[in-house]
Amino acid sequence: APWRPALLLLSPVLPPAGGRQPTFSTTCARCSKNRRLRQKRVISERKLTRYFVDHRTVRVVGGRGGGGGHSFYSEPRKIFGGPDGGNGGDGGHVILKADQQMKSLSSVLPFYQGFHGEKGGSKNCYGANGAYVYVKVPVGTLVKEDGKVLADLTRHGEEYIAAYGGAGGKGNRFFLSNENRAPTLFTPGEPGQERVLHLELKTTAHAGLV
Repeated sequence: APWRPALLLLSPVLPPAGGRQPTFSTTCARCSKNRRLRQKRVISERKLTRYFVDHRTVRVVGGRGGGGGHSFYSEPRKIFGGPDGGNGGDGGHVILKADQQMKSLSSVLPFYQGFHGEKGGSKNCYGANGAYVYVKVPVGTLVKEDGKVLADLTRHGEEYIAAYGGAGGKGNRFFLSNENRAPTLFTPGEPGQERVLHLELKTTAHAGLV
């Protein structure tokens, strides 16, 4: 084959501080292309398989309810005020929500817990309820517990309460009665529900078998 000269790339080099004329550095175009190809990140088979996950085991715990308040009303020139401790807030639920934008269970974490409710305050102030925790799952996700199907999320926006939050405690104002005008009894909040669920994504192959 006849000899062909290699294509050269000329890139200017800035002149030094001495004020000399700019020079040019030569680089082989073929070598430059191979260097760029080697710099590309190669995704291994192990990393490729983790992008699509159709099974996931999740532990969910509802938020704990806030404790009831214990206080008595007081103001100037009124020594013996009545009880005014408010009830605690309920704990937040953990809710599974189907989202058509989700295509895999790879983003689902192994543990979720709802937010706790706040404690009841004085002046009959109720504690705030704990916020709900929403877990987005793909449409067509089966929710199982001990091999039993609990829910089949087949529509966009469909929800399933995976773990209920605990009820808030009662403040001493709740126990006021004609027999007991100054109750000191108050109850703590209840713990949230705890479960271990298995999520399974129905694929096209499963639909064909049905």
